[in-house]
Amino acid sequence: MSIVKEIKRNLIEFTILFIILIIGTILFFYFDYHPHNQRRVVYVTGASYFAWSIIHHYRQKDLELSIVIEYFVIAIFAALMLSSTLF
Repeated sequence: MSIVKEIKRNLIEFTILFIILIIGTILFFYFDYHPHNQRRVVYVTGASYFAWSIIHHYRQKDLELSIVIEYFVIAIFAALMLSSTLF
């Protein structure tokens, strides 16, 4: 299935993901001079992304351990990359 069809079929779920990522981005830049708060935003956004992915795949009935590990690694990697750039 193409990604466009997947998004159209699950528009609400992908809208929620978009909102999570947009709010995380806005808050990250809002706390521009507060690295501690930026780290919190990064961690909460990563955890929200991970939780969204689990719920999404559970609802699609294709949740497997490999998918859980994949999304966990992506969330951790992104959080480490962003938080390591903060002072």
